Amino acid sequence: MKKSLFSIAALSAVLTFTGCGANDAAEMSLDWGSNSTGNLEVVNTSNTDIVLFIGDRPTESGLMGGVKAGGTRFIDICHYVPDCDAGGWTIIRGITRDIYNENIANLTAVKKIDFSAMATYKRDQRYRIAIDYSTIGENAVRIANKGRVGMELRKDSPEGEKVAYLPALQQNQLMYTETTASMTLFPFYVLYNKKSQNVTTLKASSIFESVQVSPRPISGNNMLTYYFPNDEEDSWEKLIKDLKSPVAYIKVSNTVKNQSAYFTASGASRLTSQNGYDDIGPGEILVYELEASEATEWEKITTTNVDEETGETTTIDTDKDNFDKPKAGGIERGLVAVLYGGAIQVPVLFYDEDGNKIEEQPKYYNGYDYTVSISGSGSTSAGYKAVLKQGKKRDLSGELESL
Repeated sequence: MKKSLFSIAALSAVLTFTGCGANDAAEMSLDWGSNSTGNLEVVNTSNTDIVLFIGDRPTESGLMGGVKAGGTRFIDICHYVPDCDAGGWTIIRGITRDIYNENIANLTAVKKIDFSAMATYKRDQRYRIAIDYSTIGENAVRIANKGRVGMELRKDSPEGEKVAYLPALQQNQLMYTETTASMTLFPFYVLYNKKSQNVTTLKASSIFESVQVSPRPISGNNMLTYYFPNDEEDSWEKLIKDLKSPVAYIKVSNTVKNQSAYFTASGASRLTSQNGYDDIGPGEILVYELEASEATEWEKITTTNVDEETGETTTIDTDKDNFDKPKAGGIERGLVAVLYGGAIQVPVLFYDEDGNKIEEQPKYYNGYDYTVSISGSGSTSAGYKAVLKQGKKRDLSGELESL
């Protein structure tokens, strides 16, 4: 018993000597562990530990724990949202571990938000976001969103890293960088339709929609401000009318047992899904965005009238186009599903109701939904199919007008 009391007293003395206060205890309680069943994967490519929060600002109630420098962590995002079964989207913020420790007593006072991203969620669906190493630093630009749609900013090309997320009408948000080197930012408007659970990405299709920014040290007084959209003379009402989807949306299901697959288009590198993954596992359903172009002609809707007295019929072409059935324009693309590390390559093709291949090569049209089902087995490509079906064009007018 005496030994036990001495041990407790010695431990108390050590804690007192090392100054273990409230901040240290709070920092020690941070969750850095990975949840094997988590549906949000956070990849930290920076050399700094990052503490994550859900919501517009860092708060104690929104604390999601941290992800170590150079590490990856899986988080159960359903633990932090009330509608995970229905699905939705949220903003994820991140600050450095040092900033967190300095502001534990008042997290809402934190000004330096090093990371921001939009993440969709739904139970049993996974999503990946990445903290880019180049966006953690002591240089910054001030950015603002004039529009009523949130946007992702991508670095140096429309396919570049996601370096920031700007909520609708966000003003005076700082985007931090490692260096003062200028970078070109391409805006991606991101719409989430809760009813259809569709994510619609309206990306910049012209270099003139991009904004070149020049970071400056945050310790100085020469911080520069940049606005999105690029043309400050455009009203939001005009922008809504001009917004079009420059991609086709491909919903893919993989029914091949025990095999993941990935996609290439026209010999290019792997396609990445909206969820941030470039592979689709067995039993998964992911949505990919494929470069496409506008339809230029559609099948006409015809109306047949029958004269009640003579029985004669007349067929009338209506003025309205049938936007569900484009027949000209688009881009013919060789979309291929790849399995077994490249040993099995399956072209994505149209098939009729009896399972026979249709010789017509698929064309992809801007704004249209498509479905692809990968199935089969065996050691040759002949045992597999990737069946393509063309759906309807997304009607964005209702979504945009309701903003």
